[in-house]
Amino acid sequence: MAGFGNSTQSVYSTLRELVENSLDACEDAQCIPKIRITIDSLSSDVLSIRVADNGTGLPYQQVPEAFGRVLYGSKYDQKQKRGTFGLGVTMAILYGQITADSPVFIHTQNSSGPGRIYSLLIDVEKNLPIIENEREKSRSKDGTTVAITLRGDLKRAKERVVEYIRLTTIASPHAVIEFGFDGESTEVVGGWSHKVPDAPVSSKPHPRVADLELLRRMMARSPSTKIHDFLVDSFQQVGTRTATRFLKFVGIDPGLRIESLTRADITSLSLSLRRFDGFGPPDSRCLSPIGEEAFLLSVESLFSNSWMQYSKRSPSEWQGHPFFVEGIIAVGNEFPKGDTPTLYRFANRVPLLYDASDDILTKSVKRLNWKHYGISVPMPVALFIHFGSTKVPYRAAGKQSLAHMKEIETDVTGLIRSLGRSLRKFACRKEQSKRDARKMQEFSEMFKIVTKYGPALAEVEPPSSTTHMVRSLFEVNTDV
Repeated sequence: MAGFGNSTQSVYSTLRELVENSLDACEDAQCIPKIRITIDSLSSDVLSIRVADNGTGLPYQQVPEAFGRVLYGSKYDQKQKRGTFGLGVTMAILYGQITADSPVFIHTQNSSGPGRIYSLLIDVEKNLPIIENEREKSRSKDGTTVAITLRGDLKRAKERVVEYIRLTTIASPHAVIEFGFDGESTEVVGGWSHKVPDAPVSSKPHPRVADLELLRRMMARSPSTKIHDFLVDSFQQVGTRTATRFLKFVGIDPGLRIESLTRADITSLSLSLRRFDGFGPPDSRCLSPIGEEAFLLSVESLFSNSWMQYSKRSPSEWQGHPFFVEGIIAVGNEFPKGDTPTLYRFANRVPLLYDASDDILTKSVKRLNWKHYGISVPMPVALFIHFGSTKVPYRAAGKQSLAHMKEIETDVTGLIRSLGRSLRKFACRKEQSKRDARKMQEFSEMFKIVTKYGPALAEVEPPSSTTHMVRSLFEVNTDV
């Protein structure tokens, strides 16, 4: 089961899936996320993980399917999100069911009426929810609470869980997260920013993302529609003229109905959608970067830095999926000293803590010769890189590292080099400041000698101080 390879990682993966869904729910409601996490040991190796949020709550009729069915709720639009009520949280529920023989408990409430609480299991063979119990129960406010019982190693996972929570508040500076373990006093992190980021605009899929399976499922919704109208209605960047030119390129009659297309026609159509160069670039309004002000504020709130710099690349695309990369380079004594910067990775506002060595972000950082950017001796430097897209090309279902994509590698390398140049300027200024400080000290010592013997020879009163004379010779940036 992806992301649940051992008792330590299973705790982290379960928490991550629940927190992702809570943050997305709150941002859909455009409210400041206030999330409460409790992890309690029920026995030596059985844990209860509970996550509560103040989001919009779920439509009650969708709760069983959303939590008790794998791959429920596939959508045909695109928007940057951390996660969905689909594969991830269902896998966590299934893991708890398999290892601890325990159902998942969901307590949700929305504006339509009193809250409801559910106890669910999953019928693995039929991929259907089994409702053990369902009853009405009000909450103090709208939102959702999910509790999963599973076998896990809290002692070994605790440090990684705390790191994940803290780094989550860098990618989501507006979120306030309260957490506690085994009844201990709770800790609150986040709330660095009081502004909810603008919600990404949901858009139709770009035609270049339409692989054969997606195309078949989309066509199944409207079999009697003409192929020309289907293209215009289903995809972004496809107007009447573009659809006509594309169908001429493919050699398909625009008046042909979907139900008349053969399997060979659909295959040809899918390949041609990827090859046709007459489509415009994907709409980037469906993306949600952290932004310079919020990103810098969150890093400054968690780490003590002497210097930071932000940079961002213009939106680009990989195989029709829009994406961006943004990042911060920082110098501070809290970071380990090394020949290359310490890397903190984020994808769609989620910190990535495992499988770093196989990640394209890590490989891009290591490929650069950092001596050219001012790291001549080990320095306490860190890189925070955030990748955002409507589809993240994870290397595996565990969602911990990004796969190699030429377009992404090009933009990531450009971002890192831009940040590296800023570091080089900072290092040069710092070195120049040190040289000026040494010269200033030397001149100060010489001036002291001159003012000691010079006035006596000239038979004049010595000056009370020479500090202002020395400083007037230099422009030293004491803040570097």
